[in-house]
Amino acid sequence: VIVFTNYRDTAELVANSLKEIPGIKPVRFVGQASKYKDTGLTQKQQVDIIQKFKDGEYNTLVATSVAEEGLDIPATDLVVFFEPVPSEIRSIQRKGRTGRKHAGRVVVLMAKGSKDEAYHWSSNYKERQMVKTMKNLDIDLDAQEKDKTDESQSDGQTKLMDFSTARVSNSEVHRVKVYVDKREIRSHVAHSLENMGAEVILRTLEVGDYVVSDRVGIERKTTEDFLSTFLDGGLFGQISDLARAYRCPLLIIEGEGLYSKRQINPNAIRGALSTVAIDFGVPVLFSKDEEDTAALISVIAKREQADEPKKEINLHGTKSASTLPEQQEYLVSAISEIGPVVAKNLLRHFGSVERIMTATREELMAVELVGPKTADRIREVVSGEYKG
Repeated sequence: VIVFTNYRDTAELVANSLKEIPGIKPVRFVGQASKYKDTGLTQKQQVDIIQKFKDGEYNTLVATSVAEEGLDIPATDLVVFFEPVPSEIRSIQRKGRTGRKHAGRVVVLMAKGSKDEAYHWSSNYKERQMVKTMKNLDIDLDAQEKDKTDESQSDGQTKLMDFSTARVSNSEVHRVKVYVDKREIRSHVAHSLENMGAEVILRTLEVGDYVVSDRVGIERKTTEDFLSTFLDGGLFGQISDLARAYRCPLLIIEGEGLYSKRQINPNAIRGALSTVAIDFGVPVLFSKDEEDTAALISVIAKREQADEPKKEINLHGTKSASTLPEQQEYLVSAISEIGPVVAKNLLRHFGSVERIMTATREELMAVELVGPKTADRIREVVSGEYKG
């Protein structure tokens, strides 16, 4: 059995609840990226869990979107959607985990009268539209093939339209590529990018929402999303992950009303923006709406891919450290809640990575920009027992 959830916290709650039921041997299965207060699984741990699932040591996999594609997960008898997804692509991928060699079952759980119902029917409608589009495409391709055959048989001379078609095909080869996280498909940004001529490739991105080159990863947040993640404490964890993964990380804040949508002191919001830009070194760009966001991403993608349009993009980023100071900064900033600026402050104050790791909470808090929360996080990482 595979139980799909949309969030890691939900996966943990479901797995813990299932452990109390006799006969069920659940295991939580998430991605490799470390989120705020949640350490991801290593590749070795993922492979080990899948193997134990195959061997029957576990009989229920409670997974996030990481299990939707690309992993060698065996076919199951039952797939459960703990909550519906509005994306037809994700829905199809989840359902594809059952019914391969023999009949399987799919169960979708939803709360009556909630947005779950809207997500479910939206996904079903999109799936039907996808099937309809594919059938029409098949008919169109058959008709085109017949026309080409008729033309080639009529005479051997190249037509003027043939040159025009060749030019269009050649230009399509050099369309910019934009890798989009599948959770972003519910927005209209991906659709707008396609209308602008970009090749949109859906993937499950561990860090960021859009990737346009090895060095540029983009996090998109609506003003509402930015304020929500700021209030619940998840913002800086996400930005820290982005800054560690990409040499040129970007944050795009989309929409209006940043200072008026919530009852938050404007100076607190300005402080958060300053922390993102200065402490983490992540530039902040603003866009009017989804169309404007797409146009901005399209321009960035064209700029990044101008020299090597056919180069494959590394979705995990290529931020690397070559000199000793860079390696030391990278090592310290790898701890959640610590950005590049704080890492440099710590190294300047203590002089070495070793002294940082052996410093007390009070000694750490004596460093500029290091507060109680950051100091506690460093001590937790350094002295906490490994349970991998």
